[in-house]
Amino acid sequence: MTPWDWHLAVFCRNERRTIAGCIESIANARRGRRILVTTILNGSTDDSPEVALEAARRCEVPIAIYTIAHGDKANAINHFYHTLREPARHYGFVDGYVTIGPDALVEMEACIARPGVIAATGISLNGRTMRDHTQPTLTEGGTLQGGLHALRPDFLDRLVARNIRLPIGLYRGDGLIGSMVLHNLDPLHVEWDQTRIAGSPGASFEIPVASLFRLRDLNRQFRRKVRQMRGQLENLAIRSIVYDKGYEGLPAYADEMIHAYLATHDLPGVPPLDRPFQALALRQIQQFRRPAPELLAPVLVHADK
Repeated sequence: MTPWDWHLAVFCRNERRTIAGCIESIANARRGRRILVTTILNGSTDDSPEVALEAARRCEVPIAIYTIAHGDKANAINHFYHTLREPARHYGFVDGYVTIGPDALVEMEACIARPGVIAATGISLNGRTMRDHTQPTLTEGGTLQGGLHALRPDFLDRLVARNIRLPIGLYRGDGLIGSMVLHNLDPLHVEWDQTRIAGSPGASFEIPVASLFRLRDLNRQFRRKVRQMRGQLENLAIRSIVYDKGYEGLPAYADEMIHAYLATHDLPGVPPLDRPFQALALRQIQQFRRPAPELLAPVLVHADK
């Protein structure tokens, strides 16, 4: 099989309003390259598959569309890494609610071509990510943005060969992937090196602007705050494992990982205003039940290559 120039994974859940724009922006960035877009809809209940297929056909972009019943991005990432990847010179990862810049693929190729670089990260043009991360990423490296990034094929091949997977249910999966890059998959022997992740202003992406006057945006922000509290617990649990057993020591499920950590460690303190959100995160963790295996498997619904 002739390798694609780019194989891009697009992750989304109920993004019918944005998925067409995302695919159109990828088409505008291909610049004559042979690209394949694999869209993985996890937990979606809307008509995103049909919207994505129509957009890809309109833009003449080869596409494969999978659905996963269980809504979890970490599980979707695992399936792309281990089972859905096709041979390609570059692998890109895009969230279905973003649009990427016209130079994004070209610029990420240039980043990964630098000596010692394993991953290229996108640069947000708006939102909190732009305010908090753009300048440090460009000057220091080290921050992998989930909305848009690329990974070297040999890095993914080594990860798969060692059967390393993200714990299912992990909120801060992109941060864990970034850690794997910065340690070059070996936290026990390889020093953390931020220059292994490179960014470029041209590798840009934009996210939809949230509004305080839209109920869905308020609900999303509320859920995000609960997930941030969960993310703090995830980070503590992950550090207690990978610096002792490596990334192979990570368990299958994030909730069980956090529960095991809290059985032997005190709950971290948070500011008073954050305590209700931490309590909600803890309740969700305590109520976790493993999903049935068939709900975690990807199902091909469209293939137009």
